[in-house]
Amino acid sequence: MNKLLLTLATLALVFSPISSQKAFGIWNDLTTKYASAGIVDLNTSNSTASFVNTGFTFPSNITSSTYNYANGLITYVATEISSGIPHLNTIDTNTWRLFNSSKILNMNLTNLAYDQTNVAYNLFATITTGDGYLYVIKISASDVDYKVIDKIPHVFPNATGTYLANSKLYTVCYENTTISTNCNYYGLDGSVLTREDFQATNLAYPWVSISAPYLMQYLPKQQATICVVYLENKSYATFVGRYQFFWVGSNSQLVNTGWIKSNDLARDNYGYLFSDFSLPRVYQFGMDNNGLYPYMQSFSTYTNQWFRTQRSNNFVLNAWAYI
Repeated sequence: MNKLLLTLATLALVFSPISSQKAFGIWNDLTTKYASAGIVDLNTSNSTASFVNTGFTFPSNITSSTYNYANGLITYVATEISSGIPHLNTIDTNTWRLFNSSKILNMNLTNLAYDQTNVAYNLFATITTGDGYLYVIKISASDVDYKVIDKIPHVFPNATGTYLANSKLYTVCYENTTISTNCNYYGLDGSVLTREDFQATNLAYPWVSISAPYLMQYLPKQQATICVVYLENKSYATFVGRYQFFWVGSNSQLVNTGWIKSNDLARDNYGYLFSDFSLPRVYQFGMDNNGLYPYMQSFSTYTNQWFRTQRSNNFVLNAWAYI
């Protein structure tokens, strides 16, 4: 009987769905506002700081940050509180020490994405300098030296980018002057491979898409890309906006999969979406508009439904599952 119970227990462990359990994450300390990094428990939704970047803060919940699975480095843009100058900071999660910190001068640096290598210029990113162009670059995290690989004219600020790990492509999606969404794809060497014009589909009237994607993120488990777009309701005299999840699909379509449905993300502040390595799940942290209650939401990409909301001890802005 004991052997039978042991066998059944073992089978339950093997076949029961188990989440990634842990993730590396970044957030602002709720008291000091200092940029922090550490371990996020995806079961309890709580996080523990392993490194505090004293004197630096993330100025908004839309932070530019990335993780390199090849060497365990987290790189992010944070603002020095005393001077107001943004820095490109890198910490080593193997030792939880500051690896490098460099000033970012005369440009707005966004959409960081490691190409998951250890070479010198292994960071994709975008920059704007006030001349009306969006520059796509490969940058060295150690000294903020960069190489321009593409120059896109007449781009509004709300561009978004992510690295498609399985296909080894960096994609940048942006809104042009015709209020359509364009996506460019770049190879590992920085070469421009393809350009696509995307249209939002599967939207019921009176909702229409009015923005380029935000918070675009690649999901390794699903081998898919998700994003958030801003919608307007044409049935109101004064337009009412909300955010909605979309897949960046094939056939040049931003596909509304029914994510969020009646939930209105615009009511709260929220951070990046990130995926589970083991289960068809996506997580997102948020904070109520009063700044009192951080929480974590869990979404099933199998059922296309939010299934859990948990109170959290920190408003995690971005995270990367690793177990």
